[in-house]
Amino acid sequence: MFHQSRILVWYEVASQKVVLGEAVGSVNRDVVSLWLHAPADSNQIDYQGYRLSLYDDGGREIANKSVSMGTADQILGGEFK
Repeated sequence: MFHQSRILVWYEVASQKVVLGEAVGSVNRDVVSLWLHAPADSNQIDYQGYRLSLYDDGGREIANKSVSMGTADQILGGEFK
């Protein structure tokens, strides 16, 4: 079902989307679970502009949220579990 889902990691600056990278789902990597467990950055004062977008296997964006720079780095580096 979600074997080709992906997470797009991006940065929002001046209302523009700068794509930093993506995490693609596979047999060994469930990106839906990864996206659900990534902590949302709810501190609006220190909002750094990093965001995650979850895409389904049809290529449609189905959710997005703000995250910290550390979480974005961990997901791009494959370290976030």
